[in-house]
Amino acid sequence: MNNAIVDVRNVSITINTFQGPLRVIRNQDISLYPGEILGIVGESGCGKSVLVNSLMGLLPYGKTKIKADTFMIDGHDCLGFTEDDWNELRGTTVAMVFQDPMTSLNPIMTIGEQMYEVIHRTNAYGEDYDERVIAIDLLKKMGLSTPERRLSQYPHELSGGMRQRVCIAMAVAGRPKILICDEPTTALDITTEAQILRLMQTLAVEAGIGIIFISHNLRVIAQICDRVMVMYAGKCVESATVDGIFSEPRHPYTLGLLLALPQGKWHGELKAVEGQPPDLFDLPRGCAFNPRCKWAMQICGSRVPMVTNVGESHQFTCWLAKLEGL
Repeated sequence: MNNAIVDVRNVSITINTFQGPLRVIRNQDISLYPGEILGIVGESGCGKSVLVNSLMGLLPYGKTKIKADTFMIDGHDCLGFTEDDWNELRGTTVAMVFQDPMTSLNPIMTIGEQMYEVIHRTNAYGEDYDERVIAIDLLKKMGLSTPERRLSQYPHELSGGMRQRVCIAMAVAGRPKILICDEPTTALDITTEAQILRLMQTLAVEAGIGIIFISHNLRVIAQICDRVMVMYAGKCVESATVDGIFSEPRHPYTLGLLLALPQGKWHGELKAVEGQPPDLFDLPRGCAFNPRCKWAMQICGSRVPMVTNVGESHQFTCWLAKLEGL
């Protein structure tokens, strides 16, 4: 039985731009299970944020075309959703934590006022509840000291780590089943980052929330995630458990990302992935990575590689699999 809370198959996303239609996501699958933390990595512009924004209904209305065989979120078929339908899901079924909390919080409202607004809107606590008690409890669970005092403060009076904890508290106030985190620790110092990551793991384990975690930081992905998707040019090129990705990478792009790490198994001289990501308006023929791949063969420039399964939970798309007899 499939108990996935996110079950999206063969999705393609096209956005109308001033240059014409741009196909940002190409025939992609994504699934998420309760209590699981799924990491998504890849260079800027590969489609990570577009993919997760589609799960929130946050893509430009009227300018975005989504095609999919299946687009299910917590049992809801979201392909034909209107803005009102998405509003019913946002905050209660799926919530999001963004990279910069200062752009997420209203600078002229106190923390308490903003939290009360979210608590009222979610309808997650029935009709008889004390908004202040709920807000204080949420801030305590996020590890904020003196939460009663924080309710009367404004965002600029808090540190970056405190503001991000407030954003996470607001995101989980509606008791969502899915939490999307788009690089939530990028602007934080390493100590605060570690605290936020522990908080994410607690939410997954104790509350059973499925978390999608986007990051450029592979060290963070290795620390927090159960499963990882590596994206390139609008498509996942490798998907596996976190151990599979870091111990036995199969795709040349994944290996290139790991070789760029400054520590760990792939130590030694740092080697950047040569070249630049392709223009999505003018993708190379065949495998999109082939112009940058040092193992590229003739077939790589003419045919798109098929998905190869390595065991039960490891998939990658590369013609090198044929040489390995997979």
